[in-house]
Amino acid sequence: MPASSRSELIALLAQGKPEELLGTAECDWVDFKSGGFGGPYDLRTPKGKFELSKDVAAFANSGGGLIVCGVTAKQKATELVEVATKLTPFQQSLIKIDQFKTTIDDLVRPLIKVSYHWFAHPDGDDEASGHYFVIDIEGLADADRWALVRKVLNDKDQFTEGWTVPIRHDDRTTTMSADDAYRLMNDGLRSQTAPPWAALAPTTPSDPAQARHDLEAHLGWDDLPVLFWQSAPQNAPDLIDGLHSQEGIRGALLNQGALRPNGGFNFSSDYKRPEPFRGGLILADGRRAVSVGADGTVTAAVVATDEMLGWGMERRFGETGRINVITLSELMLEYFRLVDRKILPAVAGMWQHRIVASRFAGNPPCTLAPGANPEFPFIGEVYKASADEWNKSWTAHGDPEHDAYEGLQRVYALFGLDANQNPYVQGTELSTELLLAALAR
Repeated sequence: MPASSRSELIALLAQGKPEELLGTAECDWVDFKSGGFGGPYDLRTPKGKFELSKDVAAFANSGGGLIVCGVTAKQKATELVEVATKLTPFQQSLIKIDQFKTTIDDLVRPLIKVSYHWFAHPDGDDEASGHYFVIDIEGLADADRWALVRKVLNDKDQFTEGWTVPIRHDDRTTTMSADDAYRLMNDGLRSQTAPPWAALAPTTPSDPAQARHDLEAHLGWDDLPVLFWQSAPQNAPDLIDGLHSQEGIRGALLNQGALRPNGGFNFSSDYKRPEPFRGGLILADGRRAVSVGADGTVTAAVVATDEMLGWGMERRFGETGRINVITLSELMLEYFRLVDRKILPAVAGMWQHRIVASRFAGNPPCTLAPGANPEFPFIGEVYKASADEWNKSWTAHGDPEHDAYEGLQRVYALFGLDANQNPYVQGTELSTELLLAALAR
């Protein structure tokens, strides 16, 4: 059955089922590239560099998408768009990821968030072997659009001065018309002479990537696998009301109302107190932390080791890197019980939640299995993280159980699994009742 979403496509490759991609139509979220001689993009040439930059900018301007290399797509007589027709995996030596990063950073403005993933073709196939290479492009926020490629090609396929704004439209990449580009530039110039009251418009949220970096650096976790949660208001204030008040954000961090305040997997602490941190607050120990920025942006993190996210897996069973399903589920629910109930109401308007896994494919890689934590000896297959870095977001629902489900959906997809394979998920919610029943056993 063809893939119907980005997460489903990633899951099929992670599960070693690339043949199920056949029949998937190219669209506004996926483009297929044949491996071919020299790889999908020949970055030795200006044309190859331009094509890569154009494709990345187009997806960034259109909500994000995947470039799947190692799959041939053709347009059939009965189809209006190209569909995946043949698997053409190739050798990893054909791709130098540093060259991809350098090319995109050099030619695309603004900087685009891009991640890269390798997936192996299943063994035992006499007709194909090698790997698939997936370029995952995050869409730009409305306030940051539009991405452009700062050079163009002449009639000899050499770089010349100029720029273009690519846009993904269905299965094609088009460019912004000159009229639309003129209108955007003219609107921008007019905004520079806007009346004084325009300065009163809400500020944009702080940079989530910088917030994660600051937290890691503060805790000394730069070399450890880390799972992050982040939440940011769309209309962020310069300073959130009640940030340092016992009746406000500080009080919310002190009194989180955790399901298991003593010994549970949450972000509260019996012996630590919130401390000032870069204008906001932080509550942290050696294995977990939650911070609230001056504008209300929340960043929480735990180490994905036996000390927290993999609690007891290595010490009890020798399973290094394995994620404890109870720990993951309880932390997920507790984060959104804190944020959705106590912090989101402090800033009106839309919020965005985010899950980020960092350094999950190291040595050893983080692993996750469907179902509950098994008893010793472990039985059943575990799945390795399919990417070292994983960054996914969604619009906040404001309901802790629903947002916890959305968070689990994004974590499980990293391992080629679905959130419904978590035993405490019920429909589209992470059930507090089911989780507490499991904890009571």
